[in-house]
Amino acid sequence: MIPISESSFYSTQGSSLLRSFDKFLSRLSRLKWSPPGSIDPGLVCLLAELANERAVIGNLVESWDTEDLEKRQLRCHETSTHYKWFVYYHKHLRYRIWLHQYKDTEARQPGYAEVPHNHRYSLASVVLRGGFEHRYFARDVAGLSEIESERRFYVTGEAYALEWQKLHMLSALRDHTLTLVVESPVVRNFSEAFYDVRSQPVLFHDFVGLHPRLAEATRTW
Repeated sequence: MIPISESSFYSTQGSSLLRSFDKFLSRLSRLKWSPPGSIDPGLVCLLAELANERAVIGNLVESWDTEDLEKRQLRCHETSTHYKWFVYYHKHLRYRIWLHQYKDTEARQPGYAEVPHNHRYSLASVVLRGGFEHRYFARDVAGLSEIESERRFYVTGEAYALEWQKLHMLSALRDHTLTLVVESPVVRNFSEAFYDVRSQPVLFHDFVGLHPRLAEATRTW
């Protein structure tokens, strides 16, 4: 397993053998998914290849009928900056696939993808439409400072990987931006976001992490 790098990316303009989403899933399942938080280097290449076959994603989305959407929306959610559409979860390998549909400029609210944050999992992402500037940050005694040498603009067809603990944010989001994101198995049950680079992070717990609080509440009524 080659360690992923916060600056690693891949783009291809060549032909692709991906002709269906099932074919994509088949190749995805052959990659390495352990230990939690690791990303197989082949994933970034596979996502860039998928960008050459965007009709595969279009056909998948078109196949979601009303009954499917009623179930799918239980896992989808809206953030201040984008809609996170649930696509797929592998029960054994425990990776997840999402479509991130970013809101246009006038519809986005401050926060989420546009503030420095990290994740509960590592991820790989490919830009299917639009683009954005990707920025990284380091912690220091004063709070956060940007690693300007790592700043990069990603456009349609480009893919990259990100380690779970890396602090990053998106800026200069183009309207109508759409990405496909593959998340590794979860490393921890919370993430951090900095709404002020000089302040302490705000912790966001998932529902696995929040369950003890619920259990305590149901024991004390």
